Amino acid sequence: METKQLPWWREPTRAQWSAFMAAWVGWVLDAFDFTIYLLVMKDISKEFGVGVTAVAGSITLTLLVRLAGGAVAGWMADKWGRKLPLMLSLLWFAAFDFAIYFAPTFGWVLLLRTLFGFGMGAEWTAGTALAMENWPARSRKIASGLLQAGWPVGFLLAAAVASFVIPAFGWRAMFIVAVIPALLVIPIRFMVPDEVSKAPKQVAKQGVSDLAEPGVRRMLILGSAVMALGFIVYYGLTAHYTLMLRSEHGLSVSGAMLDVIVFNLGMLFGVIAAGWVANRYGVVTALVAPALLMVPAIPLYVGAVPALLPLGAFLGGALGVGYSGVTPVLTTSLFPEHVRARAIGIVYHAGALIAAFVPTAIAALEANTQLTLSGAIAIVASAGLIGMSLAVLALRKRLSAVELGAPATSPIELPRAVAVEAPDPVAIASVERRAELAS
Repeated sequence: METKQLPWWREPTRAQWSAFMAAWVGWVLDAFDFTIYLLVMKDISKEFGVGVTAVAGSITLTLLVRLAGGAVAGWMADKWGRKLPLMLSLLWFAAFDFAIYFAPTFGWVLLLRTLFGFGMGAEWTAGTALAMENWPARSRKIASGLLQAGWPVGFLLAAAVASFVIPAFGWRAMFIVAVIPALLVIPIRFMVPDEVSKAPKQVAKQGVSDLAEPGVRRMLILGSAVMALGFIVYYGLTAHYTLMLRSEHGLSVSGAMLDVIVFNLGMLFGVIAAGWVANRYGVVTALVAPALLMVPAIPLYVGAVPALLPLGAFLGGALGVGYSGVTPVLTTSLFPEHVRARAIGIVYHAGALIAAFVPTAIAALEANTQLTLSGAIAIVASAGLIGMSLAVLALRKRLSAVELGAPATSPIELPRAVAVEAPDPVAIASVERRAELAS
């Protein structure tokens, strides 16, 4: 007798949902705390009498320190389990953001915000490993898109809170609100079972020797390259977007913010859609299709038709960065479990580090060529979209390992296993679910 397949949202157990929600809410709050600084940069510049360039430089420092946070959290997660570094990361970035409320000088703001970046990098690493490893294989790609949806949700929450808090209480009050992530540690401690977060059976070796294994090393390089190209597109589209809207199209602050909100709504739609597409048609399709569709839409994004700027903003979020919905399942599927947390932390944040110079490159193109700011954005973003698509297509045989729907046990053996006979994730999930119900 054939067993009826459960809907994907009913397939996970309560423990698996708890693990996923801990990671998702952590990512939302991570985005919230990162975004509030962007929203008060002008106020900080005015109060401390420093240039906007200096205030913006703090963002670069934050992104640089993320790599260290991801590496340390990955080491902890591989050694002691995923839950502990996730809780510590939330306490860390909430504490340093909260301390900015009391900062007497801009130097203190710079220091505290840089230290904040360490916790920010740690949260993504531990949270992604916790969520993806525990979610049932059949719908893991859908869950990947839902997990990444936490970022635009966090941005939208920050924008909504700022619209009420800043006019009434000033910019410093936003960093009082930043203490909220610390409260999440309580439900994570008691609602996420220890067995869900346990360290892998194959305990990580001391040092970095296991990261230097040929298969792992190769995937570190390939994964970092793909992530870097994706971040080049993201920074290319977003770093100077508000400035472009205000300087070239004459939008007011509120008008520019509206387009930024539309962009994030598009991203929210795009990351969820990418997870669905990956689950149905494969990860390679979910990465390449929206990226290539965005290339002809770039003129709309930069305002070739000013009346269609909101449409361009939505397409920029949905197609230009929506493919990032497969990032969690892609990165976790490339590495064996004993190095997975460390490896995904390195790949994700190394990619961001490589792309961190894109905003400077765009500014240099505008300053030293005949290009306008919108033209420079269009060229960099289009080159990034095409480059990422070509890289993914060139690596499609290796990336096809993700089609197994579960984190890899070996980054070298997976393509061979797929070519011979890929295990059926639906059947595996069904058997696992029946066993759970029986117990």
